[in-house]
Amino acid sequence: MGGNAPSVNIISICCDIETEGFGGKEMTCAFRADFHMHTHCSVDSLSRVEDVLSAALKRGLSAIAITDHDEIKGAKEAQEIARVQKLPLQVIVGEEVRTDAGDLLVYFVKKRIAPGKLVDVLAEVKRQKAVCAAAHPYDFARHGIDMPGLAPDVLMEIDALEVFNARVPLAPQNASAMAFALRNKKALLAGSDAHHPSEVGAAYVEFYGVDKLDAHSLLHAHRKIGGKSSSPFVRFYSRYAVLRKRLWWLFPL
Repeated sequence: MGGNAPSVNIISICCDIETEGFGGKEMTCAFRADFHMHTHCSVDSLSRVEDVLSAALKRGLSAIAITDHDEIKGAKEAQEIARVQKLPLQVIVGEEVRTDAGDLLVYFVKKRIAPGKLVDVLAEVKRQKAVCAAAHPYDFARHGIDMPGLAPDVLMEIDALEVFNARVPLAPQNASAMAFALRNKKALLAGSDAHHPSEVGAAYVEFYGVDKLDAHSLLHAHRKIGGKSSSPFVRFYSRYAVLRKRLWWLFPL
């Protein structure tokens, strides 16, 4: 598992990595995006949509992707609030889809994608003209996809890798994701995996020469990866959310 990955801290790699062809271009104001976060529409989060949006603005983000587990209601709600209130924030409708091979992040979702076999989910991603990324691929305790174990034709359909997830507990796991993405020429993405507003923006991608993301620029625009690992204690937010929701289902008011 990641045996060939460089034995260095992923944070220092992420802050220095530039996509091929970026060096030599004059840097303009960065468009900063966090591509992985959750709202109360995920079973393990209690975050109100309004609080997630407020946190994103306070942290100077230009775009966020809300990626609830197997659900897009929270993302749709956030997108509508941002539109009505004319917030200076692009909200991308995303989803973290559970597959038989692990979790897949999908962006620019038009219709909720049901969990299922990876090949079926990938086919639906292409039907919707969305783009996808393997979520925390070397964090197998949290359903990361075994990227080296994928058949070549399946790997070809995965557009990007989440090479820096702020909730990943061990730096070599993020480092392995980075090394695999670079080796296989996959787009590099990053996300806080926030389950509480205080985590939003912990990991991000900075794009240059972009003022709004679409499926093409998300994969091909010049970028840098940055951020810092979250405290391991943030996992208590998720555990508490799951427990509180289970108790509510058992003992509704």
